[in-house]
Amino acid sequence: MQTYTVKGHEIALKVTKTGCNRKATQLVNSIVTSLKQIGVVRDDIEVVIPPLANRIEPAVLEFWLNRYYCRFSYSRANRFIDNLYLISKLIEIEVEEVISGKKDIQEFYSMFNESKSDMKKLDKSINEAKVLLGVSESEKDVEVINLAYKKLARKHHPDLGGDIEEFQRINQAHKLILKEMGY
Repeated sequence: MQTYTVKGHEIALKVTKTGCNRKATQLVNSIVTSLKQIGVVRDDIEVVIPPLANRIEPAVLEFWLNRYYCRFSYSRANRFIDNLYLISKLIEIEVEEVISGKKDIQEFYSMFNESKSDMKKLDKSINEAKVLLGVSESEKDVEVINLAYKKLARKHHPDLGGDIEEFQRINQAHKLILKEMGY
């Protein structure tokens, strides 16, 4: 069983082999149940389940907590269903820490806080970075992104006669994309 470190918590991944869409719905319900314990209502929680939950893409959880926008995305496990499982377990652990008094609600909020304007700026920067690397703005496959990066990095590497400024822009774009994807 593979273990992932998510926001400082070691979580063992329970791999879903069949019925991924049904399991995704169950995981969303588990997230809703956990968040309800700290006062978040169902209408303030959003997780978009793709048509095929076993595809390689990140899982994204968005919710409102006491008028504050919270968001968390995770993609290190590759498949949506596995990423969603890890988010579900993280929320379960964090909510339990709030309920037991180990954390207060402000600490919980600060773990998942992102402002809408920050999100828009970040999305724009990520899209620009993907364009710079020559991949589609909707590309979520880390292998495709890494391959595009390696080709450009090789072409513009200063030791091979390339432009150092262009090489640095490519490197920064790649790091930004990987960071947002959770790598």
